[in-house]
Amino acid sequence: MHSPHPNQEKKSVNQADHTHNECKPSNKDLVQLLAEFVPKSQIIREVFIDSSALKNLPEKLLHHFGQSKVILIADENTWSAGGLAAQNELQKAGYVVEKLLFPANPQPRPTIETARTLSDELRSDNLIPVVVGTGVLNDLVKFAAFKAGKSYCCVPTAASMDGYASAGSVLSDQGFKITHNCAPPKLILIDLDILGAAPSAMSSWGYGDLAGKVPAGGDWIIADSLGLENIDKIAWPLVQGNLRLCLENPEGIRKGEPESLQSLIIGLLLTGLAMEFFGSSRPASGADHQIAHIWEMEHHQFNGQLVSHGACVSIGCLSTMALYEWLLQQPLERFAYNKSNYKTMEDKETEIQCLFREPEITRRALVETKKKHLESGQIEERIDQLKNVWPKLRNRLQNHLLPTTKLKYLLEAANAPIRAYQIGISEEHLKKTIRAARFIRSRYTILDLLDQTGLLDKALSEAQLPL
Repeated sequence: MHSPHPNQEKKSVNQADHTHNECKPSNKDLVQLLAEFVPKSQIIREVFIDSSALKNLPEKLLHHFGQSKVILIADENTWSAGGLAAQNELQKAGYVVEKLLFPANPQPRPTIETARTLSDELRSDNLIPVVVGTGVLNDLVKFAAFKAGKSYCCVPTAASMDGYASAGSVLSDQGFKITHNCAPPKLILIDLDILGAAPSAMSSWGYGDLAGKVPAGGDWIIADSLGLENIDKIAWPLVQGNLRLCLENPEGIRKGEPESLQSLIIGLLLTGLAMEFFGSSRPASGADHQIAHIWEMEHHQFNGQLVSHGACVSIGCLSTMALYEWLLQQPLERFAYNKSNYKTMEDKETEIQCLFREPEITRRALVETKKKHLESGQIEERIDQLKNVWPKLRNRLQNHLLPTTKLKYLLEAANAPIRAYQIGISEEHLKKTIRAARFIRSRYTILDLLDQTGLLDKALSEAQLPL
């Protein structure tokens, strides 16, 4: 974990004056907060946001990268959304432009193998990588550029996820989804017109990804209360301090209103910065993301299409919130631990082998689970600790969490899925996923608390899951 360190080179967030003046007070606060923290990034030099930002791409590249050949990386959809226009602007300014185009169907897979192949394409000395796209493309280019020793520019085409500004690339390695540490983009150029023209479903994915920070914060509060992972004084307020402001206008997200999309994208960027400053994804990711990652590792499809990360997180978020609402009704201060509920590492290994079919995923799950496994005596100590802190912990959680009914209303208004069947997940599949999710990360979440107390089965039976 580390705190942000200002770079000597001047870095900035630029917001066109007319856009800034038209912002609501909450948007002004978000713009100012982003302007305050971008200079503390070790890598990001500028975030430029405007309703016609793409016209500024040549001068921004010249300022931050110099006059070199540009390689535009996009897929067929994002090329139409912004890649072709970017090429035209750059060529008018005298840039030599190459393009690397992925197919839109089938979509490129976020795998380490694909990223390494792409890295070989980027190793030319005088080459500026510019990715025009969203989650998968950004993760691939981020990793590839880092391995090639390159700085790169990101032009998002939708407010669809929180990874644009993060120092991690979420890629599958032999089927196991993991966050690989690498550098964020040197320049992020966001054209609000492009975001507004994106399919509304993509904005809802970003909204779902951001909503997942609510239960993720609850998981961090638990870990903090048990002395396992202290809440960071920089990363926590960066994500949680304005989260409700970023979520307050879901109808505007659905309609593609510029101010609402601006608020959403800034909330997602602040989350990415928090992950860089903290040194891991803890500020942004808890049980909600672990649930989503299971479906992503399964390459889960619905209606012939891979289900997006944000849609998976939306259901993971509401599932975790249902477990929280159930947990908050339990008098854990009077909890009597039943030793017969204790699971040895051998018990967990058997369960892992039943839940996961791929050998590499099974192996990685075992590694992560062993990191946080407790022996019987340690479990009793943990439960005694939990009983002692529960009254205060429950109050902290109640003050932090939104009611599930409220969160469900917000997600539905943003056009995000609120029922598992909306992404092709059955009740049996959802409960199996929740059981499996606790094994894929060593990070402590509500799933570990329920498992260690022997309450997971009861919670899954009684909680109002989003079926």
